[in-house]
Amino acid sequence: MIAVALLPVAGISAVLGLILTGLGVAGGETVEECSGHLMWKECEDVYHDWSRGTDIFLMGSGTFLLVVALLSVVTAIRLATRQGHLKRYMAILTGVETMSIERIADITRSRPSRVRSEIQSMIDSGMVNDFYIDYGADQVVSKKYVPKMSHKTVVKCSECGGNNDLIVGITKHCSFCGQPLLLGTT
Repeated sequence: MIAVALLPVAGISAVLGLILTGLGVAGGETVEECSGHLMWKECEDVYHDWSRGTDIFLMGSGTFLLVVALLSVVTAIRLATRQGHLKRYMAILTGVETMSIERIADITRSRPSRVRSEIQSMIDSGMVNDFYIDYGADQVVSKKYVPKMSHKTVVKCSECGGNNDLIVGITKHCSFCGQPLLLGTT
């Protein structure tokens, strides 16, 4: 979205930059000045130079706008490629409980360090809420993932009486009233 908006900014900046730089290079103009009366009129071409400050200002402004145009294009390209990577990561992680960073890097043909940093930035920005990176195992893990070694049990809430699934060793609140669940109470 932002990448598309940067392209008109780049185009306008480039056109204005070229015009201003061209005016700054042109510098001045030749004008015909005449003196005397109708019969004894003498004309000569006189070069009127713009002030030196105006030339420098126009060339500087034009150069600045050309740099803005170049930076806008580079930023738009980087944003578009990053957005493509993020969509690809979302497609890969959909429906997966756990996947190694190496495997994601192989699928996307990227470096593992880049995959790790881009997925972490997605998590930090809130684009992905149900995943985290396990740096010890070097894998992306769903927050819904239940390890095979864990034990799952049903606990009745002491406050509202609602039944809740609880993984032994993991603190959880009642999904009905929000009260902390205690294992071993009925």
